Amino acid sequence: MFKLRDFLYLDERTVKRYLSSIEEGLVKEVLETDIAAKPNWDFEVSLGEIQKLLVSAGIPIPNVGVKRTGKTDTVSVQITKEPTIDSQFDKLFRYIEPALQYLEGFDPAIWSQLENGQFVYYSSEISLPKGYENAQMLSIGADFYELAKGWIEKDEAFEKVIEESKGYREEAASQKYTNVYSIPTGSPNKRKYYFVAKVIHDNLVDCSLEDLTFGNAFTLARVEHILGASDRYTVFDSTLKGVDRLMNREERRKQKGDLFEVATKPAVVIRPIAIFKQ
Repeated sequence: MFKLRDFLYLDERTVKRYLSSIEEGLVKEVLETDIAAKPNWDFEVSLGEIQKLLVSAGIPIPNVGVKRTGKTDTVSVQITKEPTIDSQFDKLFRYIEPALQYLEGFDPAIWSQLENGQFVYYSSEISLPKGYENAQMLSIGADFYELAKGWIEKDEAFEKVIEESKGYREEAASQKYTNVYSIPTGSPNKRKYYFVAKVIHDNLVDCSLEDLTFGNAFTLARVEHILGASDRYTVFDSTLKGVDRLMNREERRKQKGDLFEVATKPAVVIRPIAIFKQ
């Protein structure tokens, strides 16, 4: 039975690439239907009118080709269905479902057996790196201050922060992707057992990164890297251009851990294919 999904994130390029590899090229699905007709039927009807007739009968027709087979009384209507990204995702999901690792609840044994290249499917909540959130808060504050300049008292200290954070805010905003924390439902320790997912901004579907953090959603992903005991994977590097101007040396020393967010074992790095609600 098919399921309707509301995508928040969909990597269309990866879906098509995987599906093409499985099927050795994407093909159109062709359906052909014979419609009985009277021998004396004068077949002078446009394709547009045929489409209207079929659509009125409840048959969705993206493209239609019509041919008459010689002098017989049969008209063959050929319907070519162009695949949509939704239908391609459904097909890919059916292909890989037998090999999927379902993470229902949480099982430490299954977590320890995950392997590179494996597909995982799970319900999760998503949180954003502190460094990204700080950059966003600075940007929102700067925009609000500029908007309200005419009717609030001048704040020289805040204007200094705005000026000194400009490079940091611009560089954070220019990033093409953001690593996020994808935490499986039932994780016994959200600071240890989580996925790091690289979310490519162009793959977000009518939503923002912040929208991903509201409620739970289902995630289909592929494991990219199982972190070893000595591995330190950078989630977010807050030591971007100009951040050193926002604090003195003592502040930088105290906040060193927050400025450079890293993931360590047993966290797992994944490539998200889709994040959706259903």
